[in-house]
Amino acid sequence: MAPITSKLEKIAAALATARATYSKTNPKSFQIHKESVGTLPGGTTRNVLHFKPFPVILASGKGSYLTDVDGHKYLDLCAEYSAGLFGHSHPVITKAMHDAIDNGFALGGANHFEGRMAQLFCSRFPSIDKIRFSNSGTEANLTALALVKAYTKRNTILVFRGGYHGGLATFGKDGKVAGSVMNAPHKFVIAPYNDIEALEEIVEEHKDDLACIFLELMQGSSGCLPANVDFIKATRAKATEVRAVLMFDEVMTSRMSTGGLQGLLGVTPDMTTLGKYFGGGGQNFGAFGGRDEIMSMIEPGHPGGAYHSGTYNNNVTTMAAGVAVLEEVWTEKVATELYQMGEWLQDELRRVAEGTILQVTGVGSLMTLHFSSKAIISAADVQESVAELKELFFFDMLRRGFFLAQRGMISLMTVTSKAELETFVEAVGQFLEERHELVS
Repeated sequence: MAPITSKLEKIAAALATARATYSKTNPKSFQIHKESVGTLPGGTTRNVLHFKPFPVILASGKGSYLTDVDGHKYLDLCAEYSAGLFGHSHPVITKAMHDAIDNGFALGGANHFEGRMAQLFCSRFPSIDKIRFSNSGTEANLTALALVKAYTKRNTILVFRGGYHGGLATFGKDGKVAGSVMNAPHKFVIAPYNDIEALEEIVEEHKDDLACIFLELMQGSSGCLPANVDFIKATRAKATEVRAVLMFDEVMTSRMSTGGLQGLLGVTPDMTTLGKYFGGGGQNFGAFGGRDEIMSMIEPGHPGGAYHSGTYNNNVTTMAAGVAVLEEVWTEKVATELYQMGEWLQDELRRVAEGTILQVTGVGSLMTLHFSSKAIISAADVQESVAELKELFFFDMLRRGFFLAQRGMISLMTVTSKAELETFVEAVGQFLEERHELVS
């Protein structure tokens, strides 16, 4: 057998060993996966959870920890891909849900939670005069796009390379629609992210039919890539200039303050979409809201208006959990502390990564780790990073008792302590030291 000489060969060999170790120590996960693949494509109903040789099967969660079916315990740094903001089985949220269940659910009418929840959102987000609820961020985004088209009587939606607005509105690094057969059939035009000149040119080209500029303030799924403030302000100016709607997708970034990342940046859109953690982290939730004149289009009986409904839009347990979150759990103090904790963790990870190709991108409590010798500023840069090193890092962290997204994303929870995160920083330092030959 020829000796292994190149760095890529060494990474591949280390990864093969890590996968083999994982397979050997997770027999119950393998068995459950084996029984599932015949009826579930890939053995799961969420592609993002799949990885080779098989995904870990989780059994329970408590506080900031997860336990899998093989009995391994992990500090949860994935937090249900940012939805599990408050940890597992938060007592206030659990009580609210249990109380709601005790009084009956699936009632088939309006309930006393939904109006209160709407008031709380409108008081926190200056961009939201009125709001409607749905069952996911994906659903909220698609409904909001349809509403914006009805309001403007225009059809073109401007989105950005690397953008992800749910499984039916995904846009690749190369400016093409990724998995186009699955995307909603809107008239999308795709602009480079963080490029003001290109934005201005594309808006000018489509100004007569431009319904909406649709922007993530940080591209979460593409690698936690923040939009710069000047670019965000430019989207506001151009949307106003051509009378298009500016819509911010804050399904992930709303956690940066009680008024979202838009509240910290001081830029107000016409529409905002939300999702994930507002339902308590364990309930399906989505929302879209904005200016009164836009949202009035779905007022019952509105002349020439639109119709919006859905059986579980006001699901009692979700609404009860949401009110508890907004009234008792997600306070300004908690939001500020979490943001600061995230900034501290990013700084600590950059400190231990000095002298290696490990990079950290993100805002506040959402971040992604990348292995690349090139600066990570776009989705294309993320795609060109060393994916095998990221996978090796994922398996090494699992072995050390840390659970994060395989793509390297970290999403902090309010219940996780600084001391717990310090153990993670230490583990990352150990990884970089042990794998120094591969990451230098």
